Amino acid sequence: MSYWTKLTDAKGEHLSGLDHLRALAIILVFLCHYRAYEMPTWVDTVGRFGWVGVDLFFVLSGFLIGEQLLRQVQSVGQINFKRFYISRTFRILPAYFFMVFLYFAFPFLREREGIAPFWQFATFTQNFDLDFGDEGAFSHAWSLSIEEQFYWLLPLTISLSSGKDHFKKGFYTLLGVFLLGLLLRGMSWVYFVSPFYAQNITEGRFVVYNKWVYYPTYNRLDGLLVGVTIAAIITFAKPLTRRLSAYGNALFFSGMALMALAYVFLKDDRLAFWPTLLGYPLLALAFGCMVFGAIFPSCFLYHIRWKFSTIIATLSYSIYLCHKVINELLQKPLDTLGIPAQSNWRVFSCACCSILAALLMNRLIEYPFLKWRSVLLSEQNKQH
Repeated sequence: MSYWTKLTDAKGEHLSGLDHLRALAIILVFLCHYRAYEMPTWVDTVGRFGWVGVDLFFVLSGFLIGEQLLRQVQSVGQINFKRFYISRTFRILPAYFFMVFLYFAFPFLREREGIAPFWQFATFTQNFDLDFGDEGAFSHAWSLSIEEQFYWLLPLTISLSSGKDHFKKGFYTLLGVFLLGLLLRGMSWVYFVSPFYAQNITEGRFVVYNKWVYYPTYNRLDGLLVGVTIAAIITFAKPLTRRLSAYGNALFFSGMALMALAYVFLKDDRLAFWPTLLGYPLLALAFGCMVFGAIFPSCFLYHIRWKFSTIIATLSYSIYLCHKVINELLQKPLDTLGIPAQSNWRVFSCACCSILAALLMNRLIEYPFLKWRSVLLSEQNKQH
């Protein structure tokens, strides 16, 4: 089987609907970040809400990783930590540290001048105390830091919640973490952001909001928790899952309706208190319904097979890592070629080059390490 065939056929049938959602997430993120340049009006319109693509990624990650771990608990009663961390290490770290190397070894590649200290990238703590105003280069790695911290903590949390009545203990654990996150996000807003509103100060408000509310892990767990909740339901609540499986479309379109509500709720001033407190849970619930619906054959999205979605979904991680560098590098060459800054061709060119760069990263970095991972995991299986 060729590499290209492996790339496009990598997804299992039951995940076909999720390919479309993962592709949607990275497209939204790309358009959000492209607003740093001159652009067509539609890019600005869509991109203003494109930041929610990260929230969709969080729900998808919470579901996929949560299901993987909870399935182990259900089948053998415990988590194979070594296997899990080998899998995550070989999946996440090679491409990530390649991009970190490029950002620090070749500063001219940076989309912005300032960058967070190297040690924060090396320890996946870059999302804490991140000043977007002075450390804007590779700032989008904040969400990857949250996911990596999640990968470390979730297996431990599940292990502590397993045993007798594990479903009930897990439910109360998730609920407790959710409520604590709600409380901390509200307190963060009151302490750090409210003075800007009290004095009607707009300058610097966005930077402070991002630093103390938007980036910290404890404020952004909503989507991950919703994803894990879905995984817990389909793993341990089989009767409920069977009943829900007939309502794939209803779940998906309920999520779309909630997304429309979230858009109305957040579009005017998402930095205000109530959008900050309730907007993220609303987004998580909306995307959770869409993900929940998309995994069932009763959902129309489950049966749509677009090679484009599969490719973009497979490359989404590499696209996420490299698209800002590609966008920055292409601006002057595209000026030289006479492609207008506000033309669709310019956006299309940057998108295509980001996909090509991601394909190269996938082929030269991700793919070899994933093959190595398969060998290591196979050897571990033989030992057991």
